[in-house]
Amino acid sequence: MRWLGRLRAEQQASWLQVLKIVVAIAVSWYVCVLLLGTELPIFAAIAALLVVAPSVNQSLGKGIERSIGTLGGVVLAWLASLVLPPGPLMVLAVTVLAVIVARLLRLAPMAANQLPISAMILLALGAGSGPLFGFERIVETVIGAVCALLINLVLVPPVQHEPAERAMRELAHGIADAYERIDRSLTSGSPTERLLADARALRDGIQSTRAAMDDLEDSTRLNPRTKRMRERLERDERLLLTLTVLANRVIGMSRSIADRSEAFLPDASIAGEPTVRRIGIESRRIAHEVRALVDQQAHDDGRTTSMPALDGPMFTEPIEVPRPHPEHWVLIGALLEDVRQARESLEAGADGV
Repeated sequence: MRWLGRLRAEQQASWLQVLKIVVAIAVSWYVCVLLLGTELPIFAAIAALLVVAPSVNQSLGKGIERSIGTLGGVVLAWLASLVLPPGPLMVLAVTVLAVIVARLLRLAPMAANQLPISAMILLALGAGSGPLFGFERIVETVIGAVCALLINLVLVPPVQHEPAERAMRELAHGIADAYERIDRSLTSGSPTERLLADARALRDGIQSTRAAMDDLEDSTRLNPRTKRMRERLERDERLLLTLTVLANRVIGMSRSIADRSEAFLPDASIAGEPTVRRIGIESRRIAHEVRALVDQQAHDDGRTTSMPALDGPMFTEPIEVPRPHPEHWVLIGALLEDVRQARESLEAGADGV
């Protein structure tokens, strides 16, 4: 029964989205009945069903794509009815031709799918009725798309801010955990085998956060609720840039430690080196500041009314190296450079909050 699980989605549309689809279908249906006198405005219902999207911007794009696909399908079906004899083979031939035409024109996915569907449905319903029949189907589609767009405006679409905030916080805490692992590896002198793999896993977090931010920005386009959110979105973008730099730095530190594991052997351990201890302390401080940065932004945006208490040192400081280690100065130098860039990114991020 594994195939049955593929038919069910892990994430479903919200009930608000379902309500908007139902209302859009009903409104577009009765508008076509009143204005066009159509008994079965199927094209309007299909357009309303497909055009209603989580954001107004997506609805507008889908409406344009569907209208173009419908127009092309209607024209293709009407021309075919003039030159080809009616029958099942004509429907099949026109449908195949519509798929090829959509590919040659490099249409967007919705327009490419709608082109053969419209041609096939139109031929089945009666393309031989003349060009007026096809024109009415185009008008139906436009009415359905417009009704769907208006419903998306009236039933105020939600701004996808919560998923982006959640992804941003998870990424920030993942980065902070990675810096703490660096601290433990340097102070104990025994880095774990998964140190580099765990750090590289942050790249997936960056990609998922970037996708959530893209969804957030898309949900704000043409949305009347977002006039006061521009500054907040800009801060989120700056924070994501800061977290991306910090993630790259901790990945670099983990790689440096993994590539020079011989420095942590018992007979050559550098855990007691003063500079290495300072790098570990700075890594722990960076972890604290990363958490404080996202908490401060949440506080400034009004998403929380209190700041959590963070124990330990909170401010990173420059590390002075009086004399490089004679054997492991390459490793120490690489770690110092990553810490320096992380400090600069944190300072820039703190100024932008």
